[in-house]
Amino acid sequence: MSASTESLIRAIQTNDSIAFYGWLHVLRGTSDLDAGVAGDPGITPLAVAAVMYANVLQSDRHRAGRYAAMVAALLDAGANPLVRIGERFVVKRNHFGKLEQRRVADGKALAEVCEGVLAPAMQSWFAQQQAGDWMNTALHRHHPAYVGSHRHRAELA
Repeated sequence: MSASTESLIRAIQTNDSIAFYGWLHVLRGTSDLDAGVAGDPGITPLAVAAVMYANVLQSDRHRAGRYAAMVAALLDAGANPLVRIGERFVVKRNHFGKLEQRRVADGKALAEVCEGVLAPAMQSWFAQQQAGDWMNTALHRHHPAYVGSHRHRAELA
């Protein structure tokens, strides 16, 4: 994670709109917008803003509105709401001797972490998507039965 991503997350946590939009302008369209914190790659600026929105919605509607605006701005800037939080990988050698990443923890979707309380912009983003469009994203994972098959092993060789 870059220092810019850390600063963006800090601006979200402190609910500092001026710093947030400044750092968002710096990170717009870069891969650092979806970079996670060290140790947990799924905790992205969008995840922090969405969780903060879900946590303060019942207690403080004014602050929740500011977090909702941050979520909308992050989605407009190209943040990916399909990143899994808590997903863990290890690098090991497969039975052919090649190094490969193996998932050791599946993690949770952002909607699961927010317990179904989503900002209006995220709700509309999910409403616009069709299930077929998600299959071609970089986050698509093969079914575990396919990963263990001979066909998949042949594709990796």
